[in-house]
Amino acid sequence: MKQAKLFGLDKDPAVLASLEHAKAEAVALQVEEAIKPLCDKLKIVGSIRRKKPTVGDCDFVVLATDANWAKIVQALKKSEVICSGPSLIKLNYPVEGGFFQVDFYRATPKTFGVQELIRTGSADHNMWLAGYALSKGYRLKYSTGLIKDGAAVAGETEKSVFSALDLLCPEPPEREVLNGKPIWLKSNP
Repeated sequence: MKQAKLFGLDKDPAVLASLEHAKAEAVALQVEEAIKPLCDKLKIVGSIRRKKPTVGDCDFVVLATDANWAKIVQALKKSEVICSGPSLIKLNYPVEGGFFQVDFYRATPKTFGVQELIRTGSADHNMWLAGYALSKGYRLKYSTGLIKDGAAVAGETEKSVFSALDLLCPEPPEREVLNGKPIWLKSNP
């Protein structure tokens, strides 16, 4: 009932399972505007970036100091915090008489690109790319980057990860897999 009183309602607002792309993007832009001053770097990722017609949550990759990371929740005052830790914040953001989930993934300068890549997805594309990396003697880790012989060799940018694997960096809407193969892959690498 706490949230209901906050919004002057009789019952708690529902958490929306999805929004159409335009509405989800509008929510993401509102959130981006509210927290941008706290971020050294900020990127909207996930299904919004892939331009999916229906979006299940808003995802962000964030580069911020410890002090500013802690202030993100405070900047979004009417939100309901699901969890908050040193590298992940999940909250429900008020929208359309309900709430919509917003996730913030904290990166470092060396992992911003790999976080952007992984958090953009799709999950199937990430699994394909991780498998491809393994076949070339690499390991793809969202927390570290593209690893070869125990050391990160790429991860500051998405392009650096694809380039290290001798692949062109596809546009986010092309990062889907059909019949076991990324739709952007025209021939076998």
